[in-house]
Amino acid sequence: MEIDDVNIYVILDISLIEKFDKNPVDVMKSANDGGAKIFQLRYKGATEGEIYRIGAELAPVAKDLGAIFIINDSLSVAMALRSDGVHLGEDDLPIFAARKIAGNNFIIGASASSVEVAMQAEKEGASYIGYGAVFSTTTKKNTCPGSIDGLKQVMKAVNIPVFPLGGINADNADKIAKIGCRKVCIASGIIAQQNVKIETEKIIAILQD
Repeated sequence: MEIDDVNIYVILDISLIEKFDKNPVDVMKSANDGGAKIFQLRYKGATEGEIYRIGAELAPVAKDLGAIFIINDSLSVAMALRSDGVHLGEDDLPIFAARKIAGNNFIIGASASSVEVAMQAEKEGASYIGYGAVFSTTTKKNTCPGSIDGLKQVMKAVNIPVFPLGGINADNADKIAKIGCRKVCIASGIIAQQNVKIETEKIIAILQD
């Protein structure tokens, strides 16, 4: 499985999953049944020990599903779990430093709020860009403002996959698809839904239309 082949990237936000009284393994399996092939474990405010504990439950499930498994923020946990990669924010470990430590075969995602940040991340060795927030979101605090137009500019500026994120769901995914973007990164738009599998299928269908 390559990132280029992925339409929907699901963020397993543990705080959000707990809010809806769900289990991250169940969410992962249901979203995978619906067509999701890449998952990121995000647990803001947790210790590395807590992230590792949950990641140790999810990593073998992802492997069995043939899905890509990414750890948010922590390169050390990602490598300890032998996950497929790490996603780093603009204030986290620099991309070039992570690439030096992890090697060339490790996936390193980079958050970017502008064309300039995206281009620099690509130059330093990022595997993909997470751009946003393209819509308003309550999942992540202090998000950088983004836009559909900004997404278009980032897509033109870099030669690596770009995943828009922030407030994306089945009601607005068509706005992403209309500009030729066939990839999205989603948390609440999947997790908060009653039927995760069906919602995942619905969004993928919109992106592929």
